[in-house]
Amino acid sequence: MDFSGVLIRRGNIFHSCDFKDIDHCKYFVIIGEDLNNYVGFFFINSNINISIQKEIKFFNMQMPIKRHFYEFLNYDSFIDAHAISTIPKDKLKNQISKGLTKFKGSLTQEDEKLLLESLRCSDLYSEYEKTSFFK
Repeated sequence: MDFSGVLIRRGNIFHSCDFKDIDHCKYFVIIGEDLNNYVGFFFINSNINISIQKEIKFFNMQMPIKRHFYEFLNYDSFIDAHAISTIPKDKLKNQISKGLTKFKGSLTQEDEKLLLESLRCSDLYSEYEKTSFFK
C-alpha cells in the first residue's frame, strides 16, 4: 500500500515516538497484515531485556541485526519477535502523515528470510498465525 510516498509492506522498518506505554522512541518492523492491521509489529532493541533472557523460547526469538546493514541504527541490535503485536493501518498512516512515525528502511533480504524462517518454526505461534502472517 502506497501512503505519503511510503510503500508499507513486509520488512519495512519505522521509527516512532508515539507509543502509549513506552516513554522513548522505538524502531519497529512490519512482518504481516490482515484487513485492518499491520501484524508482527516487532520492536528493535539494542539489548535483550533480562526477563526475555530467562525464557529460552522468548530468547530464541531475538534476531540479531547488524548496524552495518542499517545505517540508522546506533548499535548492532535485535528484532524482538517473541510475540505478535499489531498496529491499526489507519493509525500507522495517520502517524506517518503527522510526522510522528518515519520510514527508515527495510530488512535486508537475508534478514527477512531468517526472521520468517524463525517465525514459521517457532512453537510460540499458532498454525493460523504462521499461515496468515508469516507465509
